[in-house]
Amino acid sequence: RRDLADLFSQYKLGGYAKIGWPGVILIEGRESDCQIFVDEIKRWRWQQIQVRGEEQKVIPEGERLDSHRQLPIKFEEIGEDGLS
Repeated sequence: RRDLADLFSQYKLGGYAKIGWPGVILIEGRESDCQIFVDEIKRWRWQQIQVRGEEQKVIPEGERLDSHRQLPIKFEEIGEDGLS
């Protein structure tokens, strides 16, 4: 969990993670940072991991990504009963 939180921070990603079965990770950030994050966690010891969807949004020139975020700017862990 600490490694996951460290990666979120390292790549300036926002989003959620629910650890356990089924686990869910939802990330938001620069496309290149998201891809590096996914590549990195795929190397970890997971029983199974899949990217189930992605969405890109063009940020207008001169605007900051943070003003367009839909998810929390920092990583948030959701408890076992957080998703149903």
